[in-house]
Amino acid sequence: MAAAKGTRRKTLGIALGIIVMVTIVYLMAPDFFKIVEFTLYDQHFRLRGPRGAHPQVAVVAIDEASLRAVGRWPWSRAVQADLVSKLEEAGAAAIAFDVLLTEPEKSGEQEAAARIAQRLRARGAPAAAVREAERAAAEPGADATLAKAIAASGRVVLASNFVLSTTDPTAPPERRGSPVKSALGAFKNYAERGATPPISATSATFPLPILLAPAASVGHVNMLAELDGSTRYEGLVIESNGFYYPSLALEAVRVAAGIDPFALKLDFGNAVLLGDIGIPIDARARVLVDYAGPPGTLLSIPAVDILQGRGAERVKDRVVFIGATAEGTYDLRVTPVSPIFPGVEKHANVAANIIDGRFIVRPKEIELLELAGIFALPLGLAFVLPLMRPVPSIALTLGLWAALFAGTHVAFRQGVWIPLVYPSLALALTFVAVTIYRFLTEERQRLWTKRAFQQYVSPEVVERIMQDPAALQFGGEVRNMTVLFSDIRDFTTITERHSHDPHIVVQMLREYLTSMTAIVLQEGGTLDKYIGDAVMALFGAPVAYDDHALRGCRAALAMTKEVERLTEKWAAEGKEPFRIGLGVNTGNMVVGNLGSEQLFDYTVIGDEVNLGARLESLNKDYQTTTHIIISDATAEAAKGGIEVRQLGEVKVKGKTRPVVIYELLGLASPPTA
Repeated sequence: MAAAKGTRRKTLGIALGIIVMVTIVYLMAPDFFKIVEFTLYDQHFRLRGPRGAHPQVAVVAIDEASLRAVGRWPWSRAVQADLVSKLEEAGAAAIAFDVLLTEPEKSGEQEAAARIAQRLRARGAPAAAVREAERAAAEPGADATLAKAIAASGRVVLASNFVLSTTDPTAPPERRGSPVKSALGAFKNYAERGATPPISATSATFPLPILLAPAASVGHVNMLAELDGSTRYEGLVIESNGFYYPSLALEAVRVAAGIDPFALKLDFGNAVLLGDIGIPIDARARVLVDYAGPPGTLLSIPAVDILQGRGAERVKDRVVFIGATAEGTYDLRVTPVSPIFPGVEKHANVAANIIDGRFIVRPKEIELLELAGIFALPLGLAFVLPLMRPVPSIALTLGLWAALFAGTHVAFRQGVWIPLVYPSLALALTFVAVTIYRFLTEERQRLWTKRAFQQYVSPEVVERIMQDPAALQFGGEVRNMTVLFSDIRDFTTITERHSHDPHIVVQMLREYLTSMTAIVLQEGGTLDKYIGDAVMALFGAPVAYDDHALRGCRAALAMTKEVERLTEKWAAEGKEPFRIGLGVNTGNMVVGNLGSEQLFDYTVIGDEVNLGARLESLNKDYQTTTHIIISDATAEAAKGGIEVRQLGEVKVKGKTRPVVIYELLGLASPPTA
């Protein structure tokens, strides 16, 4: 008990050390563990599988087929205007461009007119001619055509792009200049904008004024990649010059729903409010994208189909995102669901999340749950692992981690991300540390104990001792069991006759005792001790068997038969054989680790043990007829499994009544059919 308490204290100390170490690493938050955490996060998408298309979102893809039919990208603004017009006619709820329209488009005629104006000016031509050439070069052309289509629709959302800051703001941003279209005008907790600042930008690029003016709105298309390059978050709002601008997906949903711009409100550090929809955000105004599945999961229509009048009815009442999906257009991203994911489909997934109110959140309280796991798991393992063998302890640790991951996956399906890396680290380190400690201390002692005991007791007994070292402590119990005694007849005389060559007797005794012990162990018995040439064996302890009496009888018969075999062998070798006598008794005996505090043995004591020894010695009274004498208690307990012959009654010291004894003849024959 003291040893067990000492081990428990040491493993508890190991667990406390692991807790301190993992907590320090948790507070440092190294990038490596962030990447591992994201890797575990990505597995949830793979286990969940695709969710399917969304009925209110579609992608009009500038794919390989469209590029083959229309021409290489970028297309003329006139073609894009035609695309907008056809989507408007088909009844799209909103048309969002994942295409940056920041530079004017110059046709071949305009470029020629610009060169002519330059040459006329250089040659001193009349001013009227120069002005006419410059007017021709400055004609709006395709940009004006697209602007007209955008104005006619009234539901087009264009794309902006920001150069994001690489440092976090140290103070609330001050407004500089004037806001651009779509800048947010409604806020909550505005005073907290410095404590929970959205991602900030150092510069911004907006669409051409000729296109921005008729557009219903504009939203940024920045992709927020993590340390490993994968896009998991959407920055719903980005700060630039003290103003806050929404993402393309957010504005597309707002326009499609007909929600007033002032109904889009930023609650710093808590949520983005879009009408009745509250979108939970982190401290940087980001939200995790709940991807529906790999590329193509959402409805995707080739742009050429829309341009040629095919399938336009499928976009009715949908939020439509126009963007490139062809590999050569360089708008492919790494995401949890695919290493090659079109950026336009990311925006479409965000829009679907907003419409459904389906978000993956990481509540602030989750940090407390992480810390609870860091503390509880090592402490729990410190108590449990010392009680288990190595293989079951491995199974327990792996099973516990699997249960933790399964729990986090269930939470993920409900929209909650529970980080697992630091509790997993605490779990793994505790298992490794405790296992190494046990190997260096307890396991070494267990191996020594096993080697010491496996020669004297059955494998079942060894296993019990391995599982419960406390069984070796001093003490006993009363148990009904069977004891067997065997002895070599006239062994002293045999020894005297071979005094000139004692190694022969030693060799024969060794061979005899080895065979007898093997038989005892085969029957599940325990070798109690050797008493000179005598063997004392137990059946029914420490491992209890209901048929311990029959096991003892079988062992006695097998020992007699084995001595016959050895006798023939020794006779052939010119050695003097010997005979044995056996006594078997069944009854209540005190069994356990008995003796003094300095020396004790696992043995049995009591009147029934003495009777067993007495039965063995009675064979001397029947020298020519018996080899095995059993008590009436043994005969009754093994009845049906053995054949016996009653020898009569004997008066045994310590017994007030005579004892009926039997000769064990053999095992009962099985019944014939």
